[in-house]
Amino acid sequence: MQQKIVFDTTSLSQICPEEQRESYKLLGQKLQEAKDFEDKLHHMNDEDHEWEKLQIELDCTPHNIKNSNHIIVRHALAWHNYFKRATEFKDRNIYSYDLMDPPLHYLGRKQCEKMRPEINLMEFDKVYISPLLRTIQTAQLLFQDHPQKDKIQFILCPHISEKISSQYSIYKWGNLTNLLKDNNNPIKFDISELPQELELWQFIQIGKQDKVQNLKPCKEDQEQYLVNKFVKKGKNIRLEKSKHAEKRVKIFLEKLKSNQNNGKKTGIVSHSQIIKIILAQTNKGVDTKIKNGTVLGINI
Repeated sequence: MQQKIVFDTTSLSQICPEEQRESYKLLGQKLQEAKDFEDKLHHMNDEDHEWEKLQIELDCTPHNIKNSNHIIVRHALAWHNYFKRATEFKDRNIYSYDLMDPPLHYLGRKQCEKMRPEINLMEFDKVYISPLLRTIQTAQLLFQDHPQKDKIQFILCPHISEKISSQYSIYKWGNLTNLLKDNNNPIKFDISELPQELELWQFIQIGKQDKVQNLKPCKEDQEQYLVNKFVKKGKNIRLEKSKHAEKRVKIFLEKLKSNQNNGKKTGIVSHSQIIKIILAQTNKGVDTKIKNGTVLGINI
């Protein structure tokens, strides 16, 4: 029986270009460092001085939500956001499968708990959600006890998934399938905007399905593809150009404008780069940074 290949940072350091070897070894150390610090965080108070290195705000003040018909939410703190703050490891092109499509960090879950009362006061018709794990989990936590939860249409929308310019924004095989099988989901998802080949949604979206048509929807095939494409060649981890991301956001906004919301709000749960594109294409300037957990109201 053929032995299963394990692509940990040690093995990746042996197959990457020589100039990147030390960076892969360092990434392994930093991942462990982040996990060790995470254990310490569970025993800290919110006011502990060691929080300063993370530069994380748990309380997120909503901006301009009262008279706005669209509410944009950037996902709460995810594991990769925490990792970069905890370790200051900033090389986005040193690959680790562990950092792909990351879940919310437990501090991100605390952010959602603090935002939830504000969300519960708003009346929504539809909520569009990027199909990446951190945005889905943010929506689940924000709307888990919303008074109109069963009347809101929660739509998984590929057009507002993050621009694929790093490993953090590459979808991880199985996340959607496992999510939709979970009977404990606090909200029900509309998957009508996703393709029938569910696990291939991201590759279909960027028009590169022809390059991955022989892949099976499993971790091993996807990881081998990414290792061959990026690690062995030492290339930037980028699958999508800015113009393509801007085009799909434009399509999304045109659809929003054509839909009537009957006086109710439309939610958009997305990512920093996509939110910036939305604001640019709608000529909306904001006087706040788009931090994790930002809740921002605009009229489109």
